[in-house]
Amino acid sequence: MKTLSLILTILSACSVTAFQPRIFSSKTPLHPNSVEDPTKAIRVPTTASRQSPLFVAASAEESTEWTKKRLHNTAAFRSLALLGALALAGFSSPTALPAKASASLHLLSFATWFGSVAYTTFVAGITMFKNLPRQTFGKLQAKLFPKYFALGSFTLLLQLITLPSLPVTIKMASTKALSLAFVMTLVNQFLLEPMSTSNMMRRYELEDQDGGKDTDEYKTLKASFGKFHGMSSLTNLIALCGGVAHAVYLAGPLAAV
Repeated sequence: MKTLSLILTILSACSVTAFQPRIFSSKTPLHPNSVEDPTKAIRVPTTASRQSPLFVAASAEESTEWTKKRLHNTAAFRSLALLGALALAGFSSPTALPAKASASLHLLSFATWFGSVAYTTFVAGITMFKNLPRQTFGKLQAKLFPKYFALGSFTLLLQLITLPSLPVTIKMASTKALSLAFVMTLVNQFLLEPMSTSNMMRRYELEDQDGGKDTDEYKTLKASFGKFHGMSSLTNLIALCGGVAHAVYLAGPLAAV
């Protein structure tokens, strides 16, 4: 058991240290002809032509990997490390493993989902909207939202699967709340978000064309985007309300202790 605990602890530590920024190594020159001293590195002029040797070299540099891909830096390894930590906690617990592990997985899934929804809705989205150019903000959201809703669907599914491990009173009350949140998240993931993103990207194409904003197509797309965006925001809010209700149900047994 001590050996197993040591191995799982090392795996968990590796999963944490895997989250490190990719930066240039001090031994990696910033330019093929530059020296190691950053103050003497050759800078590529911002006005350089796209056909110039400097621009071609910089583009080739950006397309290569900055660091070698390692096993501990993969999503699969991180997931196994987290599951290993959960298994370690379950084996060391005096209570039965299935119920304890299932309840722990439920709480971790709920915390991950509810935290991501609250942060995206009230902090990240508003901050990016106020500080980024409109098209940059829209294109960034188009990359983030599919991952955001996929994370929500996955964690909500885990919560529904692990509900039987909770007390009967919580299970009965939370089934409806979590099911509603799960359905609303699926609607956003597979219907509203793809339609909104497709609409937005087409509008951006028209905006980049001369007179594109004056076309009937642009006006129609603008009106329909407002409708899709409003429905997406509403379904996201309904899912969040379901999470608040589930949090209240979970707090019941804690208040009774």
